[in-house]
Amino acid sequence: MAKYNDWDIHSRAAIKLEAEAYNIGIRWQRDPDSFMLLLEAPFGQGVFRIESKPGEAYRLRLPDGQVFENLTAEALLEDVIGWSLPISGLDYWIRGMPRPGSVYSHRVRADGRTRSIKQDQWDISYLDYFEQQDPRLPRKIELANDNITVRLIVERWQPAEQGDSRSDLFPEFN
Repeated sequence: MAKYNDWDIHSRAAIKLEAEAYNIGIRWQRDPDSFMLLLEAPFGQGVFRIESKPGEAYRLRLPDGQVFENLTAEALLEDVIGWSLPISGLDYWIRGMPRPGSVYSHRVRADGRTRSIKQDQWDISYLDYFEQQDPRLPRKIELANDNITVRLIVERWQPAEQGDSRSDLFPEFN
């Protein structure tokens, strides 16, 4: 799983923050040269685009053209929308692995796949896996800490296509 570093993920998520709940669509494309995450609220309620290249700050683009920057995606989201997703951990957790360099505990299923990880004040539970692909990647994941619960359902997970046009996948907002 550690060698699976490039992806194009289409997913949806239910996010619960105290008394509020949000449903969003997520398109996440990652390869060694770029990171792009598109968060879409239903029915055109809003689109947030986060992008970065190695050695650069993360940029958040809003539909109205505003651009914000910060050194981490988590701090960027917290600054702009008031809550954050654990993106640096999710980079590993989405593959069923703990984030290197941080203390963790985990449980494993009888078939060797990850059942759960506790790391960085997050409880990550793997509720389902894709069975018809190799490697068998997580399909349903629940992430929870004291303030937020995210239930993520990956609808499609594939290797990043080298020929994809970034503007087609993640349009620029005018």
